[in-house]
Amino acid sequence: MKPKTFGLLISSLLFLIFIVLSLLFQSTTYLYVASVCPLLIVPFLPDIRTSQFIKPNQAKGAVRLIKMENADAADSDLLVILFDPGYVNWNRAKLYFHLDDIMKDVYVKPDPFAATMTVLKFDLLLDRSKKNWIGISLAQLEQRTEQLSYTTNEINRLVISMSDLSELLLMPHSRPTAAGQSIGA
Repeated sequence: MKPKTFGLLISSLLFLIFIVLSLLFQSTTYLYVASVCPLLIVPFLPDIRTSQFIKPNQAKGAVRLIKMENADAADSDLLVILFDPGYVNWNRAKLYFHLDDIMKDVYVKPDPFAATMTVLKFDLLLDRSKKNWIGISLAQLEQRTEQLSYTTNEINRLVISMSDLSELLLMPHSRPTAAGQSIGA
């Protein structure tokens, strides 16, 4: 059992115990203790709003993950994430996609009005709890759009180098440092 799940279970159980004790003994002291217990519960609640998961089969065509292969060199292969404007919630911290959702040999119609953003190697991360889910730091992408002539709401394509994805998958599952932090020896 994960520590966060265990903490949520224990703190919720304490809350219920003190509520029952306050009712059984008609004690305000137990009721006061029970009223503090939700403060113990909050740190263990799951954080469901910080990430968005791309699920093309549920998106009804609003998003597609396409591998663009170059006949010359495998290192120049790209993954293009095409999505309708407004599909990506830029208020979230991370955007996750599954490697099995990538389509090959799909024709992408050129769009002169497409706003494309390149996802760099340091924007990528692995999800620790779900296998083959790759995350993109939306906060870092949003920060880079300040230098561009368009906003995040106009972006409808993300481009990732397949060599960056391969390198990420080969890395050990240690915790990466955040941007701007250094590793001390």
